Amino acid sequence: MKKRWLSALLVLTVAGVGSTALGEGAMRIFLSGERIVSDLPGSTASSMEELVNRLGGFTEYDQRSGKMEIIKPNVNVLVLEGVQQSRNKNVVFSNPIKGYSDKDVPRTFNVFVEVDEAPSAKDLRMQVVLIGPDGKEVEQSKVWKFSTQNGNSFYFSEPFVSTKLEQYGTYKVQVQMKTEKFDQYVTVGENSFSVGR
Repeated sequence: MKKRWLSALLVLTVAGVGSTALGEGAMRIFLSGERIVSDLPGSTASSMEELVNRLGGFTEYDQRSGKMEIIKPNVNVLVLEGVQQSRNKNVVFSNPIKGYSDKDVPRTFNVFVEVDEAPSAKDLRMQVVLIGPDGKEVEQSKVWKFSTQNGNSFYFSEPFVSTKLEQYGTYKVQVQMKTEKFDQYVTVGENSFSVGR
């Protein structure tokens, strides 16, 4: 994943070197506090933000200083038959789902989401979306709300009950996130399962 990030940033760097030389303000890009790109033209900031969003991250850009910080949450997504919590607060998973053989049968499954390094936010919102093989939304979970000002790691479980899977092919389970600073949902994690033989 890190190679994919760095490759995409390298392409933008090479594309933007010429305009920095003409006197435009330079932008410096940081990932997890480490400088990864310097002297990128400031005019590429919106393109960089769009690229980072597509790769499942967020950006904070200070135009005065030319500093862009990339925030990439680490998200694990498991699709399981069941998720339970025991009396001593242990989380118990049952049977990971790789696929189903038949379509048009109501299916019940759980999606377990673990998030580390989430953006610091008073109002962080998350949802789980099931996307069909045709690319259309099949079902959407409730919106989960978190405050990550005092800690940026958490987990939750979202049940999908009697969900009718009407097509053969690969279904995607996408985890989407937004904060008060970022008003559009960004897909930060994904898993998949198949329907059909």
